[in-house]
Amino acid sequence: MKKILLLLISVCLIQVYALAAQRNKIALRVLYVGYNPEKPMPKSVVYYSTTPSIIEKVYQGRMADFKAFLAQRFTAVQVVDVADYKVEMSDEVDVTIMDAGPVKIPESFNRPMILMHAMAPNVGLPLGLKFDWYCQCLDNEALNIKTSHPIFNTPNAVKLSMKKKPTPGSFFNGHQDEKTPREMDRWQVVKQGFSSSEPYLIGMVSHGEGFNDSPDAESLSGGVCLKNAEAVALGRQGNYFMWGFAGSPNYMTTEAQDVFVNAVCYIKKFDRLAAIVKKVQIETRSGIDELVYRLDKKLYDQAIISRKEGNLRMLKLQEELKARKAKGEDIGHGNEMFLKMPVTNDTQSFESYLKGFVGDSLFTQFGTNTSAYHQYYRQNYEYFYPSGTYTLQLDRDAQKLGISNRKLAILEKCVSLLEAHKDTELALRVLQRYTTEKFITASEWRNWLNENKNNLFYTESGGFKFMVNTFGKRIENVPVQSYQLPKAVESAEPTAADPVSISARFIPGKGNKQDSLLIEARILKGWHIYAYVGKDNPFIPSEVKLDLPEGITADLQTPWETTAAIPCPGNPDIFIFEGTAQFRLAIDYSKAKAGAKIKCGLYYQACDATKCFPPKEKLIEISI
Repeated sequence: MKKILLLLISVCLIQVYALAAQRNKIALRVLYVGYNPEKPMPKSVVYYSTTPSIIEKVYQGRMADFKAFLAQRFTAVQVVDVADYKVEMSDEVDVTIMDAGPVKIPESFNRPMILMHAMAPNVGLPLGLKFDWYCQCLDNEALNIKTSHPIFNTPNAVKLSMKKKPTPGSFFNGHQDEKTPREMDRWQVVKQGFSSSEPYLIGMVSHGEGFNDSPDAESLSGGVCLKNAEAVALGRQGNYFMWGFAGSPNYMTTEAQDVFVNAVCYIKKFDRLAAIVKKVQIETRSGIDELVYRLDKKLYDQAIISRKEGNLRMLKLQEELKARKAKGEDIGHGNEMFLKMPVTNDTQSFESYLKGFVGDSLFTQFGTNTSAYHQYYRQNYEYFYPSGTYTLQLDRDAQKLGISNRKLAILEKCVSLLEAHKDTELALRVLQRYTTEKFITASEWRNWLNENKNNLFYTESGGFKFMVNTFGKRIENVPVQSYQLPKAVESAEPTAADPVSISARFIPGKGNKQDSLLIEARILKGWHIYAYVGKDNPFIPSEVKLDLPEGITADLQTPWETTAAIPCPGNPDIFIFEGTAQFRLAIDYSKAKAGAKIKCGLYYQACDATKCFPPKEKLIEISI
């Protein structure tokens, strides 16, 4: 009898605990979109690590990890493989967690969604969100945190365990140097960093410049990364939340788990509140600050010294690789190519250095007088506006008016000019340049300004525009107030929008159709691609791509001959290509069929001193 009684009590207690656990769950329906490990791993996944075996391990356990964790915290949880996901599924739940790709989200989508790590730019860039690809180089700690924000306080009140540590070195590589403290409070989000003894996945950061300049967006935290202190690791725009850290729940700290749950609850508040601004401008006015910082003779001299010191490191690395190879070690194909790279101490002149930043016209005016450049840019600081997504130009109209193009007074002045029939062409140009409206008459402009001036905001990331704030008004399908995203166009010359152009040709060799194939990358001044990336650095080394048809052969075990690599400033384990990078390999096409085509090109990542583009593959065809 006692045994039966004890059994009944045990069953009752289990039911009580189960009911209590259910009551403690948050009443939200959550859909997790990831990779189902029962399916073969796709050739390309969004996870990124400097240790490839980590990706396979994560692929096997990540979906189950999320499913178990979310089921503990929320009342209803579903998981689905990304290949089986349909956007209609998000209409059946409260919040979707997007952790895998590729996936295409339509512009009309307005349900709450969390975008994990690289999925933030993968989804955000096509939609024009502010979650752009700044750098896939986010480690395991957050900093610059808005601790008063709801995601750190509700429904879970999280007391962040902050530790003061040295500021990441990359935060000093630019005009922020003087204002950046030497130590910063950090909060651990992921238990293992990508450079730890047990390396893990690498997270994503987006540009912080201009992120907060519209009412639909907010940056909540930065992170330890290889970019600057303004980089966004946690942020929101409209109905999307960017969680840039790569850790799944088992790899999150307990505090981070609670904050993640809070983020799921928080984004639910923005159901059907789509973003109202598209990010069309990468280069904001802070680019002028960076330009002034770079126009400095001392900085140039330091770069020359750094290059020579870096070349000594390169020679040492090559000697180490030779020693390893002599012992019979397989050093890998990439290291074989690095082993053959020539070393050069050739450097550009200070004059050429300046021209690369200011152009021929301003250089003709000011020469090597850096103080004159500084004065020019400071005096005209309030009058610059876009000449392209990645460049700015001086607005002579705003300069003539003497009014900052980010002050409402410039609109008021131009409407008054139209009403007075003075400088009407200038006034109309300025009004259409700095708004999204296309009115013609003075009365139309006056009516619009009077109706909206108390509700206007100015956004540089949205194109240096004054826009009407419609965010927070639950209006279905509110039109996004911006022009279309510019599309990169393949060009024979590198451009600010596409800083690397690829070409290929044959170089006469032994004759009898045994020549050298030369692949050439032309790189815009100020930009670089990677020749060698040391262990634990998340940047992408350049990789030659070659697809040979039947009848054409090459010794693919022989490393490509390349042009000289140079040290990357601020990183002793990275070497880069600037200007022109050439890759050369002997090809035998004596047995090729008529009309045969060689497909070749380059897989690379382009960066400048302040930003990076996503890795890109460019292929071209050469007919035999």
